[in-house]
Amino acid sequence: MLDSLSHHAYALAGNAEDILPELLRTFETKLKLRTKGNPDFLVQQYETMGIAEAHALKTSAERKSVSGGKKVFVVSARGIGREAQNALLKVFEEPPVDTHFFLIIPSFTILLPTLRSRLEVLDLHSDKEGSDTKIAVEFLAGTVSARLALVQKMLKELEQEKKKQEDSSEPLVEKGRILAFLDLLEQTLATRDRLVVAPALREVLEVKKYSRDRAPSFKLLLEHLALVLPKI
Repeated sequence: MLDSLSHHAYALAGNAEDILPELLRTFETKLKLRTKGNPDFLVQQYETMGIAEAHALKTSAERKSVSGGKKVFVVSARGIGREAQNALLKVFEEPPVDTHFFLIIPSFTILLPTLRSRLEVLDLHSDKEGSDTKIAVEFLAGTVSARLALVQKMLKELEQEKKKQEDSSEPLVEKGRILAFLDLLEQTLATRDRLVVAPALREVLEVKKYSRDRAPSFKLLLEHLALVLPKI
């Protein structure tokens, strides 16, 4: 949820192609912040963010606001080097006044613990009734039988939704929604004690790897998580 810019640095994990457009819409509709043609709003996308890019971000952040209002920097990166993360740590710890950063990454596990601790985890879907975020929390806290019931319910709802959208007579599952759910499991675990949830995170990441195969069995993958993850 993002109703105001109350924090100076935020983190979002998942597919940047899905997250970025929604984040921009949130800026425009909820925060009434212009994202196009605004010199104080910058979006940067990298395959890997290195030390040079981190220093460039620091330099940009230190410049005076053109409009006299808030400055917002959205950075999307599939990977961030250790030196770059240490440089970002300094930027995020003491940012200029009215300067806010949004970091979009594929997984929180790529972050150093020191940098991760400076970021507020953001979930753009947390204000939606019946969202997958709530299901992810219930899944992790539930018994094996409760988890299996959630898996069955979720897959059935997705099949019905997909059939309705495409007017198809065949039951189909929307792959993107399952991947998003796995991302939410990872994000939820990332907010807990790292030493406690480390084995669970490894299991989720392994399932995410297999889920991106050409024709994965989501039912088997989700049921595997239901059986092996500790109750958290």
